[in-house]
Amino acid sequence: MNFFEAQDSARRSTSLLILMFVLAVAGLLVLSNILVFEFIYFTQYSMLAFSLAELRLVFDSNLSAMICASILGFITLGSLYKLVQLSSGGSAIAQHLGGVIVPRSSSDPLHKIILNIVEEMAIASGTPVPQVYILNEPGINAFAAGWKTTNAVIGITQGALERLNRDELQGVIAHEFSHIFNGDMRLNIRLIAVLHGILMIGMLGRMTLRSLRYVRTSRNSKGGGQAVLVILGIGGALAVVGYTGTFFGNWIKSLISKQREYLADASAVQFTRSDEGIANALKKIGGAIPGSAILAASVDEYSHAYFALGDNTFSLFSFSTHPPLKQRILRIQPGWDGRYIFDERKPKRGSDDAVQHEDEDRRKKNIAASVAAGVGLGQNIDVSINQALNSLDNIGEVSREQVRAAQLWHRQMPQQLISNAENPYGAQALMLALLIDEDAMIQREQYAVLDDLIGELHTSNVKQVQSTVAELAGTQTLPLIDLALPTLREMTAEQYQRFKQCIQQLVSADKKVDLREWIIQRVVLQHLDEQYGHRRKPAAKYFVLGSAKQASELMLSLLAYLEHKDPLQAQQAFDTAKRSIGAGALAMLPKDAISLHSLNDAMDELEFLKPPIKKHFLQACVVCISYDGEVAIKAYELTRAIASCLDCPMPPVFVDA
Repeated sequence: MNFFEAQDSARRSTSLLILMFVLAVAGLLVLSNILVFEFIYFTQYSMLAFSLAELRLVFDSNLSAMICASILGFITLGSLYKLVQLSSGGSAIAQHLGGVIVPRSSSDPLHKIILNIVEEMAIASGTPVPQVYILNEPGINAFAAGWKTTNAVIGITQGALERLNRDELQGVIAHEFSHIFNGDMRLNIRLIAVLHGILMIGMLGRMTLRSLRYVRTSRNSKGGGQAVLVILGIGGALAVVGYTGTFFGNWIKSLISKQREYLADASAVQFTRSDEGIANALKKIGGAIPGSAILAASVDEYSHAYFALGDNTFSLFSFSTHPPLKQRILRIQPGWDGRYIFDERKPKRGSDDAVQHEDEDRRKKNIAASVAAGVGLGQNIDVSINQALNSLDNIGEVSREQVRAAQLWHRQMPQQLISNAENPYGAQALMLALLIDEDAMIQREQYAVLDDLIGELHTSNVKQVQSTVAELAGTQTLPLIDLALPTLREMTAEQYQRFKQCIQQLVSADKKVDLREWIIQRVVLQHLDEQYGHRRKPAAKYFVLGSAKQASELMLSLLAYLEHKDPLQAQQAFDTAKRSIGAGALAMLPKDAISLHSLNDAMDELEFLKPPIKKHFLQACVVCISYDGEVAIKAYELTRAIASCLDCPMPPVFVDA
């Protein structure tokens, strides 16, 4: 299943979730009515009703409608409240579970290992690097959370860091990246939200029953005994309905989660080209005393999002959200002998030198390669047609070769830039340095603007890295952005507002916007605007490309002119691209009708495409730029930038070192 099929499958699973949720709510409404009218029947006849005919004696349609409306309203408000609470995405879930963000500048060797693994996987797949949270839990567990690939976070327990070696951690992280690519994160958040309303009914019932302690003080007063009976009946009914809702909620989570865990396990093996890492991680869970347990109070609410079961306690109302460990291991290693790994010794925390030595040994075994993964303006690098097409097919996939190339790219990056990418002020300086113009006069204007906005001290940081950034091959810009994004997300809202203003002022300093500036500005600000609430998350609603006809024409026309200098060849490339996806109604725009200012509106419109239509559009982009048998890195990287903004992480291509 490729990225687009997986995303569409997750969307269909959301529809299934809604259907099951509606059925569960309908069942709760019926149960609530039965309990209420049973209670009324008992108060009137001092006996229980054992048939619907008896309940009809006390049935009141107005009361029934009021009961249904009240419960529906309560469930809806509860679900909406949770949805708003989780609107910030994965960081909200990680913090709710007690997670603490790992600073990119952390000197802890275990932190460095997990940060490097996450960075390698992200750069190799073309996704922004997720933030990493540590849960102070002894069990071996992890999770991925977020609304989309561009704002995902990875959470991992301290027990996993201390008990798993690098290959095992890589297997676990590969499993979590599979959830990111397969659209499971968004599904998990929606599952948490819609079920919260049902679970709140049980909470209300328990609160009502606890209120009896305050009524008992006045039992001897007139009507006191009747009040106790009414409260007991209401509280008991709500508790029964709530526990029934818990049953339905766990059943729904179990139905949806299990198969997706098998898929993520298989993807982890595919990504790492090894079954040892993830299999041994599962074996260590089976052999560890704490297993995969998470002790946070809200563990059950997020049970379906973990790498392994977070709550191992038995309950009559629970369904397992994960397949049994033995079944998971046997699917990965059919010849497994059934033995877990019983090693409770904590590995010694190695020094930074030891970690670097381990990476160096691994790197020596890798095939020499580098990553062409940036803006690439002015670079004499061509991408083969096969590489371009493979990159499209490999969206949502990670190969071992890509991870190795990402490791090498990271090691070849100047240490000054790596250090800057690890702290918020340094990461801001890197992004601003990318926008500094080559013209000395424009540079002076840009630095003057920065002096006014952020002060001379921070402007000097930009100056220090500007020359190093300018020396970078153009093919390193996009991964540098991806590398800096998790650190940029550590800014306060006020800092981000100033940073955003700096970017906008630097871009407009020369009174024009070139393609390179547009790509940097669009990618950086789109991803961060969503983080800081400056941009609403678009809901995919277009089932056909024609719904975004003007936007599609603009982008494809730009790519055609960018890649093919001959107007006739550009027209032929455009026509071939539209025929390749059966979009005959598209018409190529004149060159003078294309402006970079209109690209933002076009990009906003294309975000409404459903996942399968996004694939068709990106396919047309690749066909357009590869029409003449060659693909310039400049056009390919514009396509990559478009894909990134569409939440379709197109991986980098490899070029000879």
